[in-house]
Order: sequence, then C-alpha cells, then structure tokens
Amino acid sequence: MSCQLAGLGRVLVAVPGVLAQVVVPPYVNPPTVHAILIEALPSNTGRVYVGVQGLVRATLANCLAVLPIPTANMIPTFSITVTEAANGVALSSFYFDADVGGEGVMVSAIIV
Repeated sequence: MSCQLAGLGRVLVAVPGVLAQVVVPPYVNPPTVHAILIEALPSNTGRVYVGVQGLVRATLANCLAVLPIPTANMIPTFSITVTEAANGVALSSFYFDADVGGEGVMVSAIIV
C-alpha cells in the first residue's frame, strides 16, 4: 500500500464568526484522507478554532481544538489519524474560525 502526501494549502478565515473550510483539490477523490495535520500560521496574532459543522467560537460548541497564538518556539498543531480505515477522514467535516480576520491554518494530509 502506498501513501501520497498532500499539501492542501492555507485556509483563511476572512471574517471572525464566518466559518471557513478546506478547498479540496480534484486529485483528492473521494475527498477523504487517512490523516490530517492542521497547523496555525506562524503570523497569526489570535487563536484559531478547529471544529465540525455548527462550530461556535464564543461557546466552543462543536469545537475539536483551539490553536493558541504561535510563539517563536512553538507553532500549534492539531491532527487526526484513523488507523482502522484507510482514507476514513472526510475533509469536508472540518470547519475553522479565528479571533482575527485574515488568519488561519495550513493543512496537510496523508492519502492511502
């Protein structure tokens, strides 16, 4: 079994409170992956929220993780791997919000 590494690029939250999603490239078909890594952008000045549909930044409803403000020594990350099912993570299930407009995350994945 071979794996493909996929850099899915940046996901920016244009306006806090308006959720953003990963834009799935055509080569990820079906749009599912084996593992996903979500990394705060080093330039972020506020927190980024990772969640599922219905994510509410103010109450943390449907929130999976809060990525703190990056520092010189640490870039916050969040990852999920499903070892029992190849390509068992749906990219469309992830939503993002941020404290500051124009900030966000970088997303990469492993496709089996």
